Amino acid sequence: MNSPQPPVIPTPASRRLFLVLKIGGICALIALLHIPLALTRGVLNERQGYRMAATEEIAGIWGRQQMLAGPVLAVPYVYKMQVVKPKVVNGRAVQVEETELTAATAYFLPEVLSVSGQVEPEVRHRGIYEAVVYSTRLALSGNFQPDFVAAGIAADRIDWEKARVLFGVSDLHGVRSVGSLRIAGGKSHDFESADQDSGVLALEAKVEGAAAGGRLEFGMEVALQGSERLEISPVGKVTTVALESPWADPSFIGAYLPVTRAVGPAGFKAGWETSHFSRGFPANWTDRFTKLTEISERIFRAGFGVRFAQPVGGGYSMAERAQKYGLLFFVLVFAVFFLFEITAGVRIHPLQYAMVGAALCLFFLGFLALTEFWSVASAYGVAAAACTLLVSAYAWSFLRTGRRTLVIGGGLAATYGYLYFVLKSRDYALVAGTAALFAALALVMFCTRRINWYALELNPPPATEDGR
Repeated sequence: MNSPQPPVIPTPASRRLFLVLKIGGICALIALLHIPLALTRGVLNERQGYRMAATEEIAGIWGRQQMLAGPVLAVPYVYKMQVVKPKVVNGRAVQVEETELTAATAYFLPEVLSVSGQVEPEVRHRGIYEAVVYSTRLALSGNFQPDFVAAGIAADRIDWEKARVLFGVSDLHGVRSVGSLRIAGGKSHDFESADQDSGVLALEAKVEGAAAGGRLEFGMEVALQGSERLEISPVGKVTTVALESPWADPSFIGAYLPVTRAVGPAGFKAGWETSHFSRGFPANWTDRFTKLTEISERIFRAGFGVRFAQPVGGGYSMAERAQKYGLLFFVLVFAVFFLFEITAGVRIHPLQYAMVGAALCLFFLGFLALTEFWSVASAYGVAAAACTLLVSAYAWSFLRTGRRTLVIGGGLAATYGYLYFVLKSRDYALVAGTAALFAALALVMFCTRRINWYALELNPPPATEDGR
């Protein structure tokens, strides 16, 4: 009859080898856990794509982002131009210089432009996704002072009777109506589609009363609907804009910020005032040298206005930023487990590490899913609580004491709480995250300060009564 074999007592060298392999296995597991974390990022990108498609569908029907460009006064004229033409004189081909009259158009921007209006935003839904749209009625007024001599434009004949005012918006689909162009002391004319290629300045109206050096005062109204943002180009030498809206979360954008603003729960009031010195395009030009489409592009780049943003801290952006801290969770939780193995002799299987890592990955997926239906705070709290309870309950099965489980659960809950603070404090995220890492490292150094790593021996599992 065979006698029972005594338990194998590991040598110090084998225990040190086991320790190295354990650390290597944990590092490899952390690297592998980036695969499901990357898949979660893929889901996030997919959901963001669905949201963009839904908002684009709403914008395509209602109206896209709107930019007002104009008005611009266009005055046709002719000028003399010397051209060389071949001719036959006395049976010989010679080059003869002749004078021809060539047509061109001069463009003048307003001396003063004032824009004011009330913007009424609302939230439209497409499935579970939403987009901010708005409707507005804007009043424009100002004056032109066209002067060919002052502008340095050589004109032999100016056709004032064919002068017209050009006006445009970035998305004509969102134009509800454009009121008649009112000229002081003259007849009002309706806007029509421009006959020639005017770029974004696709609407034009006839002008009466224009004359060289004279002041041409105008007024008009435009009713628009669009989505997300409304911008106005500063085409006047002096441009003033005043906007009001009941939207409580505006984001002021563009080349200029408002000089006055008041933002509160009841909405906002904002006023802009700009001069022509920094806008990046001239006050007048002629298509002899510069195409209208080139200037219109520069006019659009100088626009400013307001974006009707959703409240700061949207679900998708918060979920995307939270996923960047996935490595931090893996390292902190696994480091605590590993310290328990060293200091308390608890043996934790690599599969148990993997189960805990999978639960940590599920937090990011759960947070992403819940943000589509709940507020960011509620979604984050529920996902963090579910993950903390799941990891704590599972850890209790192999840590064997409530105190150790409490360390895991309390530490994980504190980490989730601090991460939420970091995500909400975008301006201080870097310093807060660095401080958290410093504190975590200091805690690990404090807990392991008495360990003699050269003489480290992982306690073998206790033997049973029969020696097995």
